[in-house]
Amino acid sequence: MSEREKLWHIALVCHSLRCGGAERAMVLLAQGLSDRGHQVSVITIDNDDSDFYTLSPQVKRIVLNVSSYSRDILQAVKSNLYRLLSLRKTIESLQPDIVISFMDITNVLTLLALVNTQSKVIVNEQNNPLALKSKPWQILRRLAYPLAAKLVSVSGGVDAGFEWLPKHKRTVIYNALTPIGDRPTTVELPQGADVEKKWVVAMGRLVKQKNFSMLLSAFHRIAQMHPDWQLLIFGEGELRSQLERQRDELGLQNRVLLPGITANPFGIYQRAQLYAMSSLWEGLPAVLFEALSCGLPIVSTDCPSGPREIIRDGIDGILVPTQDELALSQAMDLLMSDDSKRQALSDRAKEAQDRFSLVTIVAQWEELIQELI
Repeated sequence: MSEREKLWHIALVCHSLRCGGAERAMVLLAQGLSDRGHQVSVITIDNDDSDFYTLSPQVKRIVLNVSSYSRDILQAVKSNLYRLLSLRKTIESLQPDIVISFMDITNVLTLLALVNTQSKVIVNEQNNPLALKSKPWQILRRLAYPLAAKLVSVSGGVDAGFEWLPKHKRTVIYNALTPIGDRPTTVELPQGADVEKKWVVAMGRLVKQKNFSMLLSAFHRIAQMHPDWQLLIFGEGELRSQLERQRDELGLQNRVLLPGITANPFGIYQRAQLYAMSSLWEGLPAVLFEALSCGLPIVSTDCPSGPREIIRDGIDGILVPTQDELALSQAMDLLMSDDSKRQALSDRAKEAQDRFSLVTIVAQWEELIQELI
Protein backbone atom coordinates (compact mmCIF):
# COMPACT_ATOMS: atom_id res chain seq x y z
CA MET A 1 0.00 0.00 0.00
CA SER A 2 1.41 3.39 -0.98
CA GLU A 3 1.80 6.28 1.44
CA ARG A 4 -0.96 8.21 -0.35
CA GLU A 5 -3.40 5.31 -0.04
CA LYS A 6 -2.88 5.30 3.71
CA LEU A 7 -4.25 8.85 4.14
CA TRP A 8 -7.78 9.21 5.47
CA HIS A 9 -10.41 11.80 6.35
CA ILE A 10 -10.83 11.59 10.12
CA ALA A 11 -13.58 13.36 12.08
CA LEU A 12 -12.95 14.01 15.78
CA VAL A 13 -15.93 14.80 18.02
CA CYS A 14 -15.61 16.51 21.41
CA HIS A 15 -17.91 18.57 23.60
CA SER A 16 -15.73 21.69 23.47
CA LEU A 17 -12.19 23.04 23.40
CA ARG A 18 -12.32 24.19 27.01
CA CYS A 19 -9.39 23.73 29.36
CA GLY A 20 -9.22 20.04 30.23
CA GLY A 21 -7.20 16.87 29.73
CA ALA A 22 -9.57 15.28 27.20
CA GLU A 23 -9.71 18.44 25.14
CA ARG A 24 -5.93 18.73 25.17
CA ALA A 25 -5.57 15.09 24.12
CA MET A 26 -8.00 15.59 21.24
CA VAL A 27 -6.26 18.77 20.01
CA LEU A 28 -2.86 17.01 20.09
CA LEU A 29 -4.23 13.99 18.22
CA ALA A 30 -5.76 16.29 15.59
CA GLN A 31 -2.40 18.00 15.17
CA GLY A 32 -0.48 14.73 14.99
CA LEU A 33 -2.82 13.18 12.41
CA SER A 34 -2.83 16.37 10.34
CA ASP A 35 0.98 16.51 10.43
CA ARG A 36 0.98 12.99 8.99
CA GLY A 37 -1.04 14.23 6.00
CA HIS A 38 -4.52 13.08 7.00
CA GLN A 39 -7.54 15.32 6.44
CA VAL A 40 -8.83 16.12 9.93
CA SER A 41 -12.13 17.73 10.94
CA VAL A 42 -13.00 18.59 14.53
CA ILE A 43 -16.66 18.84 15.55
CA THR A 44 -17.55 20.47 18.87
CA ILE A 45 -21.03 20.28 20.37
CA ASP A 46 -20.57 23.49 22.36
CA ASN A 47 -19.84 26.91 20.85
CA ASP A 48 -16.37 28.43 20.55
CA ASP A 49 -16.84 31.18 23.16
CA SER A 50 -15.23 29.00 25.81
CA ASP A 51 -12.27 27.80 23.72
CA PHE A 52 -9.01 27.45 25.64
CA TYR A 53 -7.07 25.38 23.11
CA THR A 54 -6.29 26.33 19.51
CA LEU A 55 -6.37 23.87 16.64
CA SER A 56 -3.69 23.57 13.97
CA PRO A 57 -4.56 25.77 10.94
CA GLN A 58 -4.71 22.60 8.80
CA VAL A 59 -7.57 21.19 10.91
CA LYS A 60 -11.15 22.05 9.90
CA ARG A 61 -13.39 23.18 12.79
CA ILE A 62 -17.16 22.71 12.82
CA VAL A 63 -19.04 24.31 15.73
CA LEU A 64 -22.52 22.87 16.28
CA ASN A 65 -23.45 25.18 19.19
CA VAL A 66 -26.16 22.77 20.40
CA SER A 67 -25.16 22.58 24.05
CA SER A 68 -27.70 24.04 26.46
CA TYR A 69 -29.03 23.67 30.00
CA SER A 70 -32.31 21.76 30.29
CA ARG A 71 -34.86 22.78 32.94
CA ASP A 72 -36.68 19.44 32.98
CA ILE A 73 -36.65 15.94 31.51
CA LEU A 74 -38.85 16.84 28.54
CA GLN A 75 -36.57 19.69 27.52
CA ALA A 76 -33.52 17.45 28.01
CA VAL A 77 -35.00 14.83 25.66
CA LYS A 78 -35.79 17.47 23.03
CA SER A 79 -32.32 19.03 23.34
CA ASN A 80 -30.56 15.69 22.99
CA LEU A 81 -32.66 14.72 19.98
CA TYR A 82 -31.66 17.99 18.35
CA ARG A 83 -28.00 17.28 19.16
CA LEU A 84 -28.32 13.81 17.61
CA LEU A 85 -29.81 15.20 14.42
CA SER A 86 -27.16 17.94 14.20
CA LEU A 87 -24.34 15.45 14.73
CA ARG A 88 -25.74 12.99 12.20
CA LYS A 89 -26.29 15.66 9.53
CA THR A 90 -22.81 17.15 10.04
CA ILE A 91 -20.92 13.86 10.00
CA GLU A 92 -22.83 12.55 6.98
CA SER A 93 -22.02 15.76 5.10
CA LEU A 94 -18.30 15.29 5.85
CA GLN A 95 -18.28 11.61 4.84
CA PRO A 96 -15.18 10.77 6.92
CA ASP A 97 -13.44 7.40 6.72
CA ILE A 98 -13.56 7.11 10.51
CA VAL A 99 -15.08 9.02 13.44
CA ILE A 100 -13.31 9.32 16.80
CA SER A 101 -15.39 10.59 19.71
CA PHE A 102 -14.04 11.76 23.09
CA MET A 103 -15.58 11.43 26.58
CA ASP A 104 -18.52 9.41 27.82
CA ILE A 105 -21.62 11.51 27.08
CA THR A 106 -20.31 12.75 23.73
CA ASN A 107 -19.44 9.14 22.88
CA VAL A 108 -23.01 8.03 23.55
CA LEU A 109 -24.46 10.89 21.51
CA THR A 110 -22.15 10.18 18.58
CA LEU A 111 -22.92 6.46 18.53
CA LEU A 112 -26.68 7.02 18.72
CA ALA A 113 -26.53 9.76 16.09
CA LEU A 114 -24.90 7.39 13.60
CA VAL A 115 -27.16 4.35 14.06
CA ASN A 116 -27.99 2.78 10.67
CA THR A 117 -25.25 4.68 8.86
CA GLN A 118 -22.03 3.42 7.29
CA SER A 119 -19.87 5.44 9.72
CA LYS A 120 -17.33 3.57 11.82
CA VAL A 121 -16.94 5.10 15.27
CA ILE A 122 -14.08 4.78 17.74
CA VAL A 123 -15.00 5.99 21.23
CA ASN A 124 -12.27 7.26 23.54
CA GLU A 125 -12.54 7.15 27.34
CA GLN A 126 -10.33 9.61 29.20
CA ASN A 127 -11.51 9.06 32.77
CA ASN A 128 -12.33 6.32 35.22
CA PRO A 129 -15.73 4.91 34.15
CA LEU A 130 -17.05 5.52 37.67
CA ALA A 131 -16.74 9.26 37.00
CA LEU A 132 -20.02 9.11 35.04
CA LYS A 133 -22.48 9.54 37.92
CA SER A 134 -25.76 9.92 36.01
CA LYS A 135 -27.71 6.64 36.05
CA PRO A 136 -29.56 7.33 32.76
CA TRP A 137 -26.26 8.05 30.98
CA GLN A 138 -24.70 4.93 32.50
CA ILE A 139 -27.53 2.87 31.02
CA LEU A 140 -27.22 4.59 27.66
CA ARG A 141 -23.47 3.94 27.67
CA ARG A 142 -24.10 0.23 28.23
CA LEU A 143 -26.54 0.19 25.32
CA ALA A 144 -24.49 2.34 22.94
CA TYR A 145 -20.87 1.20 23.40
CA PRO A 146 -21.38 -2.22 21.76
CA LEU A 147 -22.18 -0.22 18.58
CA ALA A 148 -18.64 1.20 18.49
CA ALA A 149 -16.02 -0.24 16.16
CA LYS A 150 -13.55 0.08 19.07
CA LEU A 151 -13.34 1.49 22.57
CA VAL A 152 -9.96 3.12 23.17
CA SER A 153 -9.16 3.67 26.84
CA VAL A 154 -6.45 6.06 27.89
CA SER A 155 -4.96 3.60 30.40
CA GLY A 156 -5.12 -0.02 31.43
CA GLY A 157 -6.93 1.02 34.61
CA VAL A 158 -9.69 2.69 32.60
CA ASP A 159 -9.91 -0.30 30.26
CA ALA A 160 -10.44 -2.62 33.24
CA GLY A 161 -13.69 -0.79 33.96
CA PHE A 162 -15.11 -1.89 30.61
CA GLU A 163 -14.64 -5.65 30.91
CA TRP A 164 -18.34 -6.00 30.12
CA LEU A 165 -17.37 -5.27 26.51
CA PRO A 166 -15.73 -8.08 24.49
CA LYS A 167 -11.94 -7.97 24.54
CA HIS A 168 -11.74 -7.60 20.75
CA LYS A 169 -13.77 -4.38 21.06
CA ARG A 170 -11.23 -2.73 23.40
CA THR A 171 -7.69 -1.42 23.33
CA VAL A 172 -5.45 1.02 25.23
CA ILE A 173 -3.65 4.01 23.69
CA TYR A 174 -2.03 6.57 25.98
CA ASN A 175 -2.36 10.30 25.43
CA ALA A 176 0.57 12.09 23.82
CA LEU A 177 2.87 14.75 25.18
CA THR A 178 2.89 18.24 23.71
CA PRO A 179 5.86 18.25 21.29
CA ILE A 180 8.95 19.85 22.81
CA GLY A 181 9.16 22.52 20.12
CA ASP A 182 5.63 23.73 20.97
CA ARG A 183 6.36 24.43 24.62
CA PRO A 184 6.75 28.03 25.81
CA THR A 185 9.70 28.31 28.19
CA THR A 186 9.10 31.68 29.83
CA VAL A 187 6.64 32.10 32.66
CA GLU A 188 4.86 35.07 34.18
CA LEU A 189 5.06 34.83 37.96
CA PRO A 190 1.63 34.46 39.60
CA GLN A 191 0.70 37.21 42.04
CA GLY A 192 2.16 36.38 45.45
CA ALA A 193 4.76 33.95 44.12
CA ASP A 194 8.14 34.42 45.79
CA VAL A 195 11.07 34.10 43.39
CA GLU A 196 13.32 33.30 46.34
CA LYS A 197 11.30 30.23 47.31
CA LYS A 198 11.05 26.74 45.85
CA TRP A 199 7.72 25.60 44.44
CA VAL A 200 5.56 22.54 44.92
CA VAL A 201 3.10 22.66 42.02
CA ALA A 202 -0.26 21.00 41.44
CA MET A 203 -2.67 21.48 38.52
CA GLY A 204 -6.26 20.48 37.88
CA ARG A 205 -9.89 21.44 38.24
CA LEU A 206 -10.81 22.54 41.74
CA VAL A 207 -13.25 19.67 42.23
CA LYS A 208 -13.66 16.73 44.59
CA GLN A 209 -11.82 14.31 42.26
CA LYS A 210 -8.52 16.18 42.64
CA ASN A 211 -8.70 16.09 46.47
CA PHE A 212 -6.76 19.34 46.86
CA SER A 213 -8.17 19.61 50.38
CA MET A 214 -5.93 16.71 51.40
CA LEU A 215 -2.96 18.30 49.62
CA LEU A 216 -3.47 21.49 51.63
CA SER A 217 -3.60 19.50 54.87
CA ALA A 218 -0.52 17.47 53.92
CA PHE A 219 1.43 20.63 53.12
CA HIS A 220 0.30 22.17 56.42
CA ARG A 221 1.87 19.25 58.31
CA ILE A 222 5.34 20.11 56.98
CA ALA A 223 5.10 23.82 56.12
CA GLN A 224 6.97 25.03 59.22
CA MET A 225 9.86 22.65 58.49
CA HIS A 226 10.21 24.12 54.98
CA PRO A 227 9.83 27.91 55.19
CA ASP A 228 11.64 28.27 51.85
CA TRP A 229 8.85 26.47 49.92
CA GLN A 230 5.48 27.55 48.49
CA LEU A 231 2.59 25.42 47.22
CA LEU A 232 0.92 26.61 43.99
CA ILE A 233 -2.35 24.95 42.92
CA PHE A 234 -3.32 25.97 39.38
CA GLY A 235 -6.89 25.54 38.16
CA GLU A 236 -10.47 26.70 38.55
CA GLY A 237 -13.62 25.00 39.78
CA GLU A 238 -16.52 24.85 42.15
CA LEU A 239 -14.39 24.31 45.27
CA ARG A 240 -12.29 27.47 44.96
CA SER A 241 -13.95 29.32 47.86
CA GLN A 242 -13.83 26.21 50.05
CA LEU A 243 -10.13 25.68 49.38
CA GLU A 244 -9.32 29.35 49.96
CA ARG A 245 -11.17 29.20 53.28
CA GLN A 246 -9.29 26.03 54.30
CA ARG A 247 -5.96 27.63 53.35
CA ASP A 248 -6.72 30.71 55.45
CA GLU A 249 -7.90 28.67 58.43
CA LEU A 250 -4.60 26.75 58.30
CA GLY A 251 -2.68 30.03 58.31
CA LEU A 252 -1.13 29.38 54.90
CA GLN A 253 -2.16 32.63 53.19
CA ASN A 254 1.40 33.46 52.12
CA ARG A 255 2.51 29.87 51.59
CA VAL A 256 -0.25 28.53 49.31
CA LEU A 257 -1.40 30.23 46.10
CA LEU A 258 -4.43 29.46 43.92
CA PRO A 259 -3.49 31.44 40.78
CA GLY A 260 -6.24 30.04 38.51
CA ILE A 261 -5.69 28.52 35.07
CA THR A 262 -2.31 28.91 33.39
CA ALA A 263 -1.86 29.03 29.62
CA ASN A 264 1.78 28.02 30.07
CA PRO A 265 2.02 24.89 32.25
CA PHE A 266 5.44 23.99 30.87
CA GLY A 267 6.91 27.28 32.03
CA ILE A 268 5.52 26.51 35.49
CA TYR A 269 6.94 22.97 35.48
CA GLN A 270 10.36 24.24 34.51
CA ARG A 271 10.32 26.84 37.30
CA ALA A 272 9.10 24.36 39.97
CA GLN A 273 11.08 21.86 42.04
CA LEU A 274 8.37 19.27 42.81
CA TYR A 275 4.96 18.21 41.46
CA ALA A 276 2.27 16.83 43.78
CA MET A 277 -0.96 15.04 42.84
CA SER A 278 -3.57 14.06 45.42
CA SER A 279 -6.40 12.73 43.20
CA LEU A 280 -9.04 10.22 44.28
CA TRP A 281 -9.28 8.86 40.74
CA GLU A 282 -8.01 9.66 37.25
CA GLY A 283 -8.00 8.32 33.70
CA LEU A 284 -4.49 9.11 32.55
CA PRO A 285 -3.45 12.42 34.11
CA ALA A 286 -1.60 14.35 31.40
CA VAL A 287 -0.09 16.66 34.01
CA LEU A 288 2.08 13.82 35.29
CA PHE A 289 3.88 12.94 32.09
CA GLU A 290 4.11 16.61 31.13
CA ALA A 291 5.78 17.33 34.46
CA LEU A 292 8.07 14.32 34.00
CA SER A 293 9.04 15.46 30.52
CA CYS A 294 10.25 18.73 32.05
CA GLY A 295 12.39 16.80 34.52
CA LEU A 296 10.11 17.48 37.49
CA PRO A 297 10.07 14.80 40.22
CA ILE A 298 6.58 13.77 41.33
CA VAL A 299 4.75 12.67 44.45
CA SER A 300 1.35 11.21 43.56
CA THR A 301 -1.43 9.16 45.03
CA ASP A 302 -1.59 5.67 43.53
CA CYS A 303 -5.21 6.24 42.59
CA PRO A 304 -7.24 4.37 40.01
CA SER A 305 -6.19 4.80 37.32
CA GLY A 306 -3.16 6.14 35.47
CA PRO A 307 -0.42 7.22 37.90
CA ARG A 308 1.09 3.73 38.20
CA GLU A 309 1.22 3.50 34.39
CA ILE A 310 3.12 6.80 34.17
CA ILE A 311 5.29 7.02 37.28
CA ARG A 312 7.97 4.41 37.91
CA ASP A 313 7.87 4.34 41.71
CA GLY A 314 11.27 5.19 43.15
CA ILE A 315 12.74 5.87 39.69
CA ASP A 316 11.13 9.12 38.55
CA GLY A 317 8.58 9.69 41.31
CA ILE A 318 6.99 8.40 44.51
CA LEU A 319 3.54 6.79 44.74
CA VAL A 320 1.57 6.91 48.00
CA PRO A 321 -1.76 5.31 48.96
CA THR A 322 -4.90 7.20 47.89
CA GLN A 323 -6.44 9.38 50.64
CA ASP A 324 -3.39 8.86 52.89
CA GLU A 325 -2.62 12.40 54.02
CA LEU A 326 0.27 11.36 56.26
CA ALA A 327 1.99 9.32 53.53
CA LEU A 328 1.61 12.22 51.10
CA SER A 329 3.13 14.69 53.56
CA GLN A 330 6.00 12.31 54.39
CA ALA A 331 6.86 11.76 50.72
CA MET A 332 6.77 15.52 50.06
CA ASP A 333 8.90 16.14 53.15
CA LEU A 334 11.45 13.54 51.97
CA LEU A 335 11.97 15.23 48.61
CA MET A 336 11.69 18.81 49.86
CA SER A 337 14.44 18.02 52.38
CA ASP A 338 16.92 16.45 49.98
CA ASP A 339 18.13 18.13 46.77
CA SER A 340 20.06 15.02 45.73
CA LYS A 341 16.98 12.76 45.96
CA ARG A 342 14.97 15.21 43.84
CA GLN A 343 17.79 15.38 41.32
CA ALA A 344 18.05 11.59 41.09
CA LEU A 345 14.34 11.35 40.21
CA SER A 346 14.60 14.32 37.86
CA ASP A 347 17.45 12.71 35.91
CA ARG A 348 15.18 9.79 34.96
CA ALA A 349 11.97 11.80 34.57
CA LYS A 350 12.72 13.13 31.07
CA GLU A 351 12.55 9.60 29.65
CA ALA A 352 8.79 10.27 29.46
CA GLN A 353 9.51 12.28 26.30
CA ASP A 354 10.14 9.05 24.41
CA ARG A 355 7.51 6.92 26.13
CA PHE A 356 4.66 9.35 25.35
CA SER A 357 5.87 11.21 22.26
CA LEU A 358 3.26 12.45 19.78
CA VAL A 359 4.93 10.48 16.96
CA THR A 360 4.68 7.25 18.98
CA ILE A 361 1.04 7.75 19.96
CA VAL A 362 -0.16 8.86 16.51
CA ALA A 363 1.47 5.77 14.99
CA GLN A 364 -0.62 3.61 17.33
CA TRP A 365 -3.80 5.43 16.27
CA GLU A 366 -2.91 5.00 12.60
CA GLU A 367 -2.38 1.29 13.12
CA LEU A 368 -5.81 0.99 14.76
CA ILE A 369 -7.55 3.03 12.03
CA GLN A 370 -5.87 0.91 9.34
CA GLU A 371 -7.13 -2.24 11.08
CA LEU A 372 -10.72 -0.94 11.18
CA ILE A 373 -10.78 0.47 7.66
